[in-house]
Amino acid sequence: MQLSSATYDLVANINLLSDTYEIVSGGDDTISEMKGLNSERTQKVISQTISESQQKYVADMLDPTAMLERLKDKDSYSFAYSVYDKNGEIRTKNMTVFVTDRRLERVCFIRSDVTDVLEAERKTKEDLEKALAEAKKANRVKSDFLSSMSHDIRTPMNAIVGMTTLALANLNDPEKIEDYLHKISVSSQHLLSLINDILDMSQIEQSKIHLNHQAIRIGEIIDHISSIMISQAENAGVDLQIDTGKFEHEGFYGDALRIKQILINLLSNAIKFTVEGGKVLFRTEELNAKEEKRVRYRFTIQDTGIGMTEEFMSHLFEPFIRSDRVTKVEGTGLGLSITKGLVDLMGGEIHVSSKLQKGTKFEIELEFEQIEPLKGESHEKTAEIEEEDLTGCHFLLVEDNEINSEIRGELLQMRGATFTVKTDGLQAVNEFKQAKPGTYDAIFMDIQMPVMNGYEATREIRRSDHPEARSMIILAMTANAFAEDVQASIEAGMNGHIAKPVDMKLLYNTISFLLKKRNKRK
Repeated sequence: MQLSSATYDLVANINLLSDTYEIVSGGDDTISEMKGLNSERTQKVISQTISESQQKYVADMLDPTAMLERLKDKDSYSFAYSVYDKNGEIRTKNMTVFVTDRRLERVCFIRSDVTDVLEAERKTKEDLEKALAEAKKANRVKSDFLSSMSHDIRTPMNAIVGMTTLALANLNDPEKIEDYLHKISVSSQHLLSLINDILDMSQIEQSKIHLNHQAIRIGEIIDHISSIMISQAENAGVDLQIDTGKFEHEGFYGDALRIKQILINLLSNAIKFTVEGGKVLFRTEELNAKEEKRVRYRFTIQDTGIGMTEEFMSHLFEPFIRSDRVTKVEGTGLGLSITKGLVDLMGGEIHVSSKLQKGTKFEIELEFEQIEPLKGESHEKTAEIEEEDLTGCHFLLVEDNEINSEIRGELLQMRGATFTVKTDGLQAVNEFKQAKPGTYDAIFMDIQMPVMNGYEATREIRRSDHPEARSMIILAMTANAFAEDVQASIEAGMNGHIAKPVDMKLLYNTISFLLKKRNKRK
């Protein structure tokens, strides 16, 4: 038998007939003798190194008569016990007793220190138990979230279904029909916001959100947000104060949609959680940038609302968490998680302070690549494109959903346009190739379709030898609404991207702009 002293701290041969021992390797700090009477050594070990509570147990395990009885039908047995080392610290030992010669009653003691092993096992067990507890908590929180979401989604759905039923029952009452349709529209927008929050959170958790890189002016961002939030504040009876200083640098590159999403999330919360008659401050100021050729802004949203407890603030940005104090407020409870995720994605900072019944203050600092103004460049804001009459325009509408194509077709007809519908990408490609130049003014292309998807169809159109293959306006109209989907549309050769459900004002503005731009080139 070959043993390593690095593995075992004691190896001893014992002759039970003669009551003698010989230490082969290792030993004990307090006993220097390497051979002698086994009974004397056993007594010293028990009295000098083992705690009183375990002395009787160890004495029994090393008693020669009991030892032989245990080894009658097997070659070895093991037991663990604790000892005090020379520093007075407790160590855990594992002793194995082997039979070496049953006839001569000879055995071998092999002892190892298992303190570190047991500590590692204990820590592993604790870590596993902690992970299990966290997993159970996460599952419970997500279950609670799904329960809340089921309620939150069903609320606008019930309104949509109920108001539709009432509208059908009152077709001869225009005033009621108008009221029902307004409520259906409001509920639809709320349902869409719930779905968008869930999708955004999923994208952030999976690190799949990609930020757009576009030229933006800070003034336009503030004006757009202000126009949205002023009416919301007025409806809630809240005084919204907008404080904007002068900016040394107006232009920068960033993702306008995501910046507005951050600020609208925080402003919406501030208004929702501020009682009627309260105040909300929205301040924007330029700071010194931390790097050259960059611009840094601080956005402050401060309210006089209900505030938050310190305990809730410690979980403020966690997904699926909603305060019990605000259960009656509609929403997913994901807004702040999304906000934090987007701020982190932009490399920014977010700070929050709050006191119960005193209000809450958020400060967000974001830094962007600066746009250097060209000499003589005007800083005036661009005028939105006015919605135009589309009379005389003929569009190729590529959509595999019959209801969607019917809705979009009728909305285009309301502007005087005509259209041809194809239900998959391959049909669209064949239709375009066979059409005479001038037949179509633009193509509205769905993405997820059978036979050939919208990206493939667009590439086929651009590669074709049709005279308008490269000049034809192709707009993606799809439920694929993330930044990477916009980029994929552009890479496929499309001129723009409009997410479903389609905002018809945006559609009219976009197509009018593209038609004007194309006509100027002719």
